[in-house]
Amino acid sequence: MIPGNGLCRLSAYLEELEAVELKKFKLYLGTEAEASRIPWGRLEPAGPLDTARLLVVHCGPDAAWRLALGLFQRINRRDLWERGQREEPLRDTPPGGPSSLGSLSACSLEVFPGAPRRDPQETYRDYVRRKFRLMEDRNARLGECVNLSRRYTRLLLVKEHLNPMWAQQKLLDTSWGQERTLGHQASFIQMETLFEPDEERPEPPRTVVLQGAAGMGKSMLAHKVMLDWADGRLFQDRFDYVFYINCREMNRTTAEQSAQDLISSCWPEPGVPLQELVRVPERLLFIIDGFDELKPSFHDPQGPWCLCWEEKRPTELLLCSLIRKKLLPELSVLITTRPTALERLHRWLEHPRHVEILGFSEAERKEYFYKYFHDAEQAGQAFHFVRDNEPLFTLCFVPMVCWVVCTCLKQQLEDGGLLRQTSRTTTAVYVLYLLSLMQPKPGSPAPQPPPNQRGLCSLAAEGLWNRKVLFEERDLRKHGLAGADVSSFLNMNIFQKDINRAKFYSFIHLSFQEFFAAMYYLLDPGERGSGPEQNVTRLLAEYGFSERSFAALTVRFLFGLLNEDTRSYLEKSLGWKVSPHVKAELLRCIQGKAQSEGSTLQQGALELFSCLYEIQEERFIRQALSHFQVVVVGNMATKMEHVIASFCVQSCRRALGLHLHGAAYSTDEDDGGTRAPGPQTLPKHVLPEAYSKQLAAALSTNPNLTELVLYRNALGSRGVKLLCQGLRHPGCKLQNLR
Repeated sequence: MIPGNGLCRLSAYLEELEAVELKKFKLYLGTEAEASRIPWGRLEPAGPLDTARLLVVHCGPDAAWRLALGLFQRINRRDLWERGQREEPLRDTPPGGPSSLGSLSACSLEVFPGAPRRDPQETYRDYVRRKFRLMEDRNARLGECVNLSRRYTRLLLVKEHLNPMWAQQKLLDTSWGQERTLGHQASFIQMETLFEPDEERPEPPRTVVLQGAAGMGKSMLAHKVMLDWADGRLFQDRFDYVFYINCREMNRTTAEQSAQDLISSCWPEPGVPLQELVRVPERLLFIIDGFDELKPSFHDPQGPWCLCWEEKRPTELLLCSLIRKKLLPELSVLITTRPTALERLHRWLEHPRHVEILGFSEAERKEYFYKYFHDAEQAGQAFHFVRDNEPLFTLCFVPMVCWVVCTCLKQQLEDGGLLRQTSRTTTAVYVLYLLSLMQPKPGSPAPQPPPNQRGLCSLAAEGLWNRKVLFEERDLRKHGLAGADVSSFLNMNIFQKDINRAKFYSFIHLSFQEFFAAMYYLLDPGERGSGPEQNVTRLLAEYGFSERSFAALTVRFLFGLLNEDTRSYLEKSLGWKVSPHVKAELLRCIQGKAQSEGSTLQQGALELFSCLYEIQEERFIRQALSHFQVVVVGNMATKMEHVIASFCVQSCRRALGLHLHGAAYSTDEDDGGTRAPGPQTLPKHVLPEAYSKQLAAALSTNPNLTELVLYRNALGSRGVKLLCQGLRHPGCKLQNLR
């Protein structure tokens, strides 16, 4: 056996262990007779690589490998044991080969020099495992990684029968998404059956579109598919090779390339066996991650299609040819995207299967907390704290928000106690995360705010208008961001260097770019610096209270940031001067909407309510809604949408009529937290008492209200009693209740 290769393989396996598992591994190792010569003083503090070195040096490569496999079983890592059993034994050193333990470079992702040539598929599977088994948290320090399989929490998926006009952007304002499948035909699906036929399509689909709103976990799911395939747990009878293509990487490519070049960039060593790969094209899968992030030049590329694997074409044409199946129609494609790009993508596809990510159910939210916190007691504390704060808990159906909340709570727990300030809205959660980054850890000096936060905000806003998520150094210079500024953002985990290209930068998530873009419009114009020409008026006109607009989340953040407490907190913490005119501009925009629509709020009503919910100021909301005499809110299909609607209607003091069209929904408690087999079996569940209380408040405080229409509002017996109290109130002048 080649000692260097034995060391590399063993250390790669040990790197997959969590800290607690590695500790157990070393404790059990100390009880093995074969390892009795290893000094405990050196073994106890050793990391994965040093542990592997000690094993190989004192036991020999073969015995070290056998010992490790046995210990993997003892620490309940049967997955590593099973994979290790499939490993081919490494043979004796060839003539001229290495004869020492070698250097750390032996542990790279490439095949080892001098090693016997293995089956190409096994070589590629090893490469994929090593590339995708570890992930970096968005706020990770250099070198910090977590095991993807240990952190990943299963997401709820549902088959969609696509209507491009219906498929709108649902970002962070809904409850866990299963509830809104009640209003249309849909059924649940597992990752294992994505490419399987069903009752509607007897042939397996060749294209699957996996859609999900911002922060829903699309990329993590794509990485998990790669890892599970490499580990032999997914698509084993369906695909021989699975390739991962990152659309952000494609944006950077300017030179023409061929499909062979594209595959070569995914292959771990020179000399990709292309003939073997394309011999059975129906057993190839390409995962195209982040279609919505492609730059505009990809939207409608011009030129002849790429029809041959060796033919070089501009990257835009190459990717389009791949998706449109001009190049090997038999291969399969899995595309992840935000809903906002569905209509553009739909023009490229024939008979795709559409699947939507619905996020975490309550049971999965709880599972995520316990996976994030290694300490079970801390996990229990944090989960129950969030569970008792219903709006905050509801937001955690979005995996990204769940991570933000866990990050904040973990720091608070490490500082000695849970958060004193609870968060009700999406904006509050993001502000909390931002401010938590600025709090020093115990015993460490207070970090200084980055010297040019305004440049960061103007960069985000300009990127928003130009649909740009990847920035070059010249973009940073344009906004006054020097190298020291970028370093501060990296240290504060707001703005990160792209892992693969040092000269490209991106926000840690697109929703954070939208958050900072909103902060740009919050600033006094004299403090904004170099930014986009479009002002708040243009932003609101582009938005038009449509959740399909690219500016939807930015405007919601803008409303939330104008909350007086939040604004004051930001001014004190960051030293910013907030523009006093933005609130008045928002009110003028809403008044204009009322005048153009005859004082009837119907189109975009729920979207406007979502914005008003973010600001959480009764006086402002009352003033904004005072221009509407009739309010019609439709398609309330989630608990959060009902909460938002009832919160706002109690401030409709001048409305003559209120029409609320909702749907009874299910909660996780109904089925013990288990995943329901389909929407037709979902039990009904009544709305929370707060909903009825707020409706009753609207009846008692609005003497102008004469008509209330409640369609599919499951109030329950307690809710009906509360509503009746409002009807009996002397201030209630209602004449028509339906």
